[in-house]
Amino acid sequence: MSAGQATHPYYPRDAALPHYAPSTLDIYGAFAVLGGAIAAVGLLSVVLIARAQKRLSCKDKAVVVWMMVCVGIHMVLEGYFSFNHKRLAGMDTVLADLWREYAHGDSRYLTSDPFTVIMEGITAVFDGSMAAVAAYGILADSPVRHPAQLVTSLAQLYGNVLYMGINFMEGFRHTNPHPFYFYGYFVLMNAVWIVVPANLAYDSFRSIYRGMLIAQRATVVKKAN
Repeated sequence: MSAGQATHPYYPRDAALPHYAPSTLDIYGAFAVLGGAIAAVGLLSVVLIARAQKRLSCKDKAVVVWMMVCVGIHMVLEGYFSFNHKRLAGMDTVLADLWREYAHGDSRYLTSDPFTVIMEGITAVFDGSMAAVAAYGILADSPVRHPAQLVTSLAQLYGNVLYMGINFMEGFRHTNPHPFYFYGYFVLMNAVWIVVPANLAYDSFRSIYRGMLIAQRATVVKKAN
């Protein structure tokens, strides 16, 4: 192979990946593993919901499942990336295969891009922990639920906007231009982390505002008496 010719399938074509090795899993295997893991977390969530302190609404059940999936993705998948980013492109593991597949949508995950490494490290530790607290808050009917849900959602929203925005400002040079990878991997998969957190942040902001308003009015009534 001639000098300068890419030895990997990612964009930009001149990205330096000297340690790259092809994945063992193909695209179908990668989606099967990821789908199976999410399904397992969903089943765990159902068990936890059944043991909740009170009967949960359908919305709260959905939020518990979402937060539990966030815990798994942030702490396990993104945590794995954070610890192994320097050698991820050549590792022979299932999680490395998953990252090599997603890297068609964003090769920064294989090149130890500084922003991506820092952002994912914070996400793994902070967002993952706060998502667990939010899930606990719902299941235990604890007032910690909405502060944790608000903080988690804002962190996810802020991080994802920066993550997508930087790639946009750089002309999407890290993304395979094929519609399947560009719209399916980069746009659609990341849009989920904007739409859902934005709605949950609004929900928590509204709930916290109402709670503070009730407390404020109660204080006024108490002083008046």
